Amino acid sequence: MELLYLIASFAVIIALIWLKINIGVSIFVGSLILAFLFGMSPPDAVMALYHSASAWETIRLVLIIAFVMGMAAVFSQIGYLKDMETAVSNLFPKAKYSLAMLPAIIGIMPMPAGALVSAPMIDTVAGRLGMSSEEKTLVNYWFRHVWEHSWPMYQAIVIASAIVGIPIGEISTRMFPLTILMALIGYLLIIRPLPDDGSGEGDVKTGLRLLLKSTYPILIIILVSIVLGLDMAYGAFLGFMAALIPNLKRVDIKKVLTYALQPKIVFLLVAVMYFKYVLQVTGAVETLPNTMISMNLPVALVLMVTPFVVGLMTGISFAYVGMTFPLLLPFFTSFDRIALAYLSGYMGMLFSPVHLCLVFSAEYYGAELRRVYLRLFPLALLLFLLGLLYIVAVL
Repeated sequence: MELLYLIASFAVIIALIWLKINIGVSIFVGSLILAFLFGMSPPDAVMALYHSASAWETIRLVLIIAFVMGMAAVFSQIGYLKDMETAVSNLFPKAKYSLAMLPAIIGIMPMPAGALVSAPMIDTVAGRLGMSSEEKTLVNYWFRHVWEHSWPMYQAIVIASAIVGIPIGEISTRMFPLTILMALIGYLLIIRPLPDDGSGEGDVKTGLRLLLKSTYPILIIILVSIVLGLDMAYGAFLGFMAALIPNLKRVDIKKVLTYALQPKIVFLLVAVMYFKYVLQVTGAVETLPNTMISMNLPVALVLMVTPFVVGLMTGISFAYVGMTFPLLLPFFTSFDRIALAYLSGYMGMLFSPVHLCLVFSAEYYGAELRRVYLRLFPLALLLFLLGLLYIVAVL
């Protein structure tokens, strides 16, 4: 019966998301249903919300995401994204290399539907190479997402760290080979076969100067959080300040703060942590492992299928992390299991028909999604198989 309660609350969340209800609201409603089904009274459910929302791990989570989003808002206002584009064209003057680097550079800044930002940047270059609409969509979509396995500024990594209790720096470092792997697959199977175009000559000095100018706040975050090993909250704060303070006269502070502290994002983070808290205090988190033990189901199967299905249905990385990681927490006895769940959810997200980056890229280029999927499938399958090999052999 308890497993049915768990499935019912999960099904409500998925159904609400499919009905295009805000994901934070969907998770929150599912959390309430879960709480009541497992015997919580309304006052207890309210107290659970208070305890989870006021916990330092939740506050820390909100601060990190707010600082990162605030930095992205500053970047957008002062033209750093354009500087990145100019830097890449100077550092990689051959068209096919800039074709990969532009969406990858934009990808280091977490933003909704970020592929739509890089789509017009590579359109002209791709046109010179005679690429089809489906090829343009694939290259923009693939390289835009190479960082999402490991980049510490992505919400999914931050949320995963908060749920499993492993430092962000450790997760990023151990998952980074998956980023390298995805980039390498993209280069060998997408970029390398393209014809050379361009002079091969660029102004490297100008390129490096502009790249440093437009990414130094991000480098500060990496230095503080990854190299020095300090809490990501400090790194995100210093990165935000490094972007904001030199440009105070050039930015609209109100717009920066409004973007950084979006109520729907804050509520989403609170809802995810509330979902985790309810699972724990009601004992619902033990339902799945207990059922698996009684049914003799392979743990690896559950670790792969559960995040994959949620990733496929939502098209959002922090959704499959926020919804399934609290549920799978009892199985996360080693890092390889965490990585397997993350990679499986990522695969679902990559193929999701509601993934905004995929939909917007295809719409921008006028590509047929069926043909994009046919081109995407062998690359993604190779990524999953090699990623699985890395997880089993190394982690």
